[in-house]
Amino acid sequence: MSQAAAHWSKVAEVGSAWAISVTFGLYRLLGDRFVRLLLHPVVFWFLLFTPNARRASTNFLARMYAVGAIDHPPNWRDSYRHFLAFANAAVDKVAAWMGRIPMDRVDFPNQAALHALRDSGCGAVVIGSHLGSLETARALGRQLGQRKINAIVFTEHAVHFNAVLARANPSFSANLIHVSQIGPDTAISLAEKIDHGELLFIVGDRTPSSDNGRISQVDFLGAPAPFAQGPFILAHLLKCPVYLFFCLTKGKGSEQRFSIHFEDFATRIELPRAGRGQALQALTQAYADRLAHFSRQAPYQWFNFYDFWQS
Repeated sequence: MSQAAAHWSKVAEVGSAWAISVTFGLYRLLGDRFVRLLLHPVVFWFLLFTPNARRASTNFLARMYAVGAIDHPPNWRDSYRHFLAFANAAVDKVAAWMGRIPMDRVDFPNQAALHALRDSGCGAVVIGSHLGSLETARALGRQLGQRKINAIVFTEHAVHFNAVLARANPSFSANLIHVSQIGPDTAISLAEKIDHGELLFIVGDRTPSSDNGRISQVDFLGAPAPFAQGPFILAHLLKCPVYLFFCLTKGKGSEQRFSIHFEDFATRIELPRAGRGQALQALTQAYADRLAHFSRQAPYQWFNFYDFWQS
């Protein structure tokens, strides 16, 4: 099976432990500007020598062209820009966890809703994605005073980079919940966190790593794509509100800004015995529609470098 056709959890982490550690050391020693200049030759190398990731980038950008999000058929320069955006997002994560992103560069139009949720004492499931930078948003959330933020993660494929973020800020790993699948014990633990008014972040744009994971085939940017049912089943079991969360960037250097989008998705997810499959299909489609909406706004910030549509 080729890397492009492999499940995302089988795709090896891009970048060796040595390269990631060196980049982190240079960032601490020489600062943001130097490291971002260093990204250019590194990204060009990956563009040349990771053909499956390059193919996945081209396929996604072709869909962006088809829906009018970019104005020309994608070429190698577009894939280079796509890879570079991914590399810059990785640096953004490090900067955010080191507290080096000033809050006056963050646009959060619906911040009041997040504060209201926190002040209500009610827990919630927050569904993010690999569009933009969820980790940057989680770090910024801590700066905004949202202390009870947990992230449900499948980290086997990004062990080295997560270790770097933990070095940037020990708080990074304080609220990570590592799971291979959510069984009864995990569900009980998560229910306790919801009862304590905590937030559970989970991504909705990657299918389960286990072979028996539940998925729905829904329309995403004009073609059927598999999405996990897990986040919606989890929210149903926890009987809590559900929100969507995206963090996109605009501009470069000192002009760079972070735009956080926090949306109400459901007050409570009900999955009746009769029509359960249809209800999950509708919920998954609604999530995919919002993901497509924000993907069109930031076509180069889609960071799923594998065959997402299983073409």
